[in-house]
Amino acid sequence: MSFNLIDAAKGLFTNNLVGKASSYLGESENTIIKAIGGIIPSLLGGITEKATASPEGALAVTNLAKESDNSDFLGNLGGFVDNDGNGLLNKGAGLLNGLFGEGKTNMLSNVIAQYSGAKSSSISSLLSMAAPAILGMLGKHANSNNLGSDGLASMVSSQKANIANAMPAGLDLSNIFGGFNTKAAETASHATTTTTHAATHHYAADAEENSGGGMKLLFPIILLALLGAAAWYFFKDGCRGPKDPEHTAARHTDTPAVNGTTGTTTVAAMGKLDTLSGDFIYDMGETATLSLPNNGGSLTVGKNSTEYKLISFLNDKNATLDTVKGNWYEFTNVRFKSGGSEITEESLTQLRNLVTIAKAFPAAQFKIGGYTDNTGDAAKNVTLSQKRADAVAAKLKELGMAATGLESAKGYGNEWPIADNATIEGRAQNRRVAVNVKAK
Repeated sequence: MSFNLIDAAKGLFTNNLVGKASSYLGESENTIIKAIGGIIPSLLGGITEKATASPEGALAVTNLAKESDNSDFLGNLGGFVDNDGNGLLNKGAGLLNGLFGEGKTNMLSNVIAQYSGAKSSSISSLLSMAAPAILGMLGKHANSNNLGSDGLASMVSSQKANIANAMPAGLDLSNIFGGFNTKAAETASHATTTTTHAATHHYAADAEENSGGGMKLLFPIILLALLGAAAWYFFKDGCRGPKDPEHTAARHTDTPAVNGTTGTTTVAAMGKLDTLSGDFIYDMGETATLSLPNNGGSLTVGKNSTEYKLISFLNDKNATLDTVKGNWYEFTNVRFKSGGSEITEESLTQLRNLVTIAKAFPAAQFKIGGYTDNTGDAAKNVTLSQKRADAVAAKLKELGMAATGLESAKGYGNEWPIADNATIEGRAQNRRVAVNVKAK
């Protein structure tokens, strides 16, 4: 999956951190949130402009980013806004001046203060916290991916559209960073908003409440788009029925059937977003040791893990196969290197465990499903999800699973989400692979 700078930067500013900053600076939380909403794309826009302007600029950004990573600012963001935070804020101010110079830094502080309604001193402090945080994030990414100044400049350059889309309407940086003017940012922002509302209509009411009468004019357009999408969905296959019956109203959860029936169920996953990798890191829960039949030994796994759910289902003689909706279990620890289908080394433990489970239940058969979030080109998402499903199937066979144990592997692209694509965390959960028990 691609590394999204805006999403990763937003993930650094947790609710807890916003609350601490609000108390420390004497500003309301809403004011802090609005200020940060302007600070993040502003800093990333300025960093991008500097890194892509010249080789010297790229080198300067890279050195500051790696210096920030080595200083572990990311591990102590709360320290910027506590009683002993002055030292860290002074370091942050120094990094800011190193990036943009004192003149541009002061201009940026004044513009964001006017936009957000916060005191100029509060914005200066927030900038002095956000700059080392964002630079540290970039430095960590550069160090993890062995990027030099050219590689880092190329990476941030590829994110220009995302940064422009995130720039709030009314925040004009054209006199500070020439690459971002308000009109272009407003256009991109409104285009993104329209797309989001068409895809997730349950946000329409919230947007109308916040934006006033403008949303009333947009609502009929959105409604027509939704009706068109619904018509396409229901009639695209004519009278043939669903192409993939096992995914019809698929639950994608281990929630037991109620009175012999199952329905579409959303289960809040326990875990958190890794803002650097973009992966959702599941909380595996309390560990338990499960004995396997047929001299299969035992596995010690978390109670929220794929392994625990699979073993529990396969061991339960009363748990029947759902031939319509499928018995799907999301892999909780199988991930891929950014943007491709190469399985990470950390994923092999769970895949080896699945091989162990398959050997202990020789009658079991499995199908692998690959999925993406709803961003990007739909056809490319299907291709990527198919490659990832195939990669998992191939790795399982390589690790010793019998060919008869794997029925197939299929990529579904952005179909059948298990979480809300309107949130960063939801999109991370939807970028996944899952296993369906086809026989037991």
